[in-house]
Amino acid sequence: MSTQLALLAIMLGIAFTVPAAAQQEAFRLTDALQLSEGYSLALTHRSRFENIVDNVQPGTSKNDQLLAQRTLLDFRFQGERFTSQLELADMRQSMADNDSVISTATVNSADILQANFGIRFGSENRHWLRLGRFTEDWGSRRLMARLRFRNTINSWDGLVWHQNLGNGGQIRAMATQVVQQRPSDRQSLLDNSHQSERSFNAQRFYGLHADLPELITNWRSEVFLFLLREKDTADLQTANRRLNTAGFRLQSPRPHGQWDLEIETILQQGHRRSSSSPADHIDLRHQGFFQYLGLGYSFDNPLNLRLQLEFDYASGDSDPLDSESGRFDSLFGPTTFEFGVVGLYNPFNRSNLISPALRLSADLSPSVDILAIYRHFWLAQARDSWGRTGLRDITGESGDYLGQHLELRLRWDVVPGNVAMESGAIFLAAENLSNNNSEYFYTGITLTF
Repeated sequence: MSTQLALLAIMLGIAFTVPAAAQQEAFRLTDALQLSEGYSLALTHRSRFENIVDNVQPGTSKNDQLLAQRTLLDFRFQGERFTSQLELADMRQSMADNDSVISTATVNSADILQANFGIRFGSENRHWLRLGRFTEDWGSRRLMARLRFRNTINSWDGLVWHQNLGNGGQIRAMATQVVQQRPSDRQSLLDNSHQSERSFNAQRFYGLHADLPELITNWRSEVFLFLLREKDTADLQTANRRLNTAGFRLQSPRPHGQWDLEIETILQQGHRRSSSSPADHIDLRHQGFFQYLGLGYSFDNPLNLRLQLEFDYASGDSDPLDSESGRFDSLFGPTTFEFGVVGLYNPFNRSNLISPALRLSADLSPSVDILAIYRHFWLAQARDSWGRTGLRDITGESGDYLGQHLELRLRWDVVPGNVAMESGAIFLAAENLSNNNSEYFYTGITLTF
């Protein structure tokens, strides 16, 4: 633990001793190439080193390292009515070995991330219809999002419609097929092998989301519905999830010197199978529930100091042997912003979990910000499994307490708009299902042009 803290302290010291870059506009390829009006070209590269000791994931090495690299080239046209986009992505790794935590979350080499065209129409062009492959953030990002920390990024093939309401609100709807990241076998991932992505009719995803800032006075309101429809085909084996997920989110304003509140409630029902095995033909009746509560206070000081108390509840399965499923499914939502970054460290997800937390953030300077999160974790159902680890005591006799972790993060805009660095560490003291004391550290640099 002392080594990771020392590295964070060194980076923080460098951030305050290196002279700040002169205030000037960030370098952009669009400007350098003098592209015509409406056209833009952006290049982003990120390299991140990760190290973990005493991982709770079964079958992993005692000490593991990974270098994750992501390069994005995004070409767009934004006209008065017509739009188009082509984004190429290369996401790969080095340093991983046979007992590393590696999956399609890390590797997806040389592929098309987005390719779409759109049209704006209606009064003041408030409607925007896009067809093709796309990525987007919806709402709180707990169910659908463009992934940020994770090395690879989810995308969807289909149709998406936006309507701006004119009061800061927006309505969105989509009908898509989920793009499958390939290859998925371990050796191909270790070799960064290429296989073109594609979507299948076997996994369809529909969504409707409304952001309504004036629905309730002094609250920003969101309501949403997502439908996931899966089936087994010759091309794709699934868990045959047929899930309906509906919810709402309320946010109060965040003025300095006052408390603010965020509430998100999600209900889920439908059917699913316990696995994607072709031999599994048993449909389970599914009912899941998720609740988030956040109480925050933004101090009125130059550091923009913010304190937030948080509580997450995601239902679990009370009886793994019956014909029902109660484990909440977070669909395509990331967990990084709540339960710790995902890479070599990824034990928690938004399933079978009770977790209170204390979050503290501050801007130490215009180019440096810090974050600290302290969490405890319990299983919502003691007989269900623990997050992404797969660890489980089917008798429930091990108890429901999982342990606690402390997450620290430092971000530094070395050259604002062009060069950014980020380092962080997580210290996990696990109990019951695992007694490992995991220590995770990462540091990375992002170049944007």
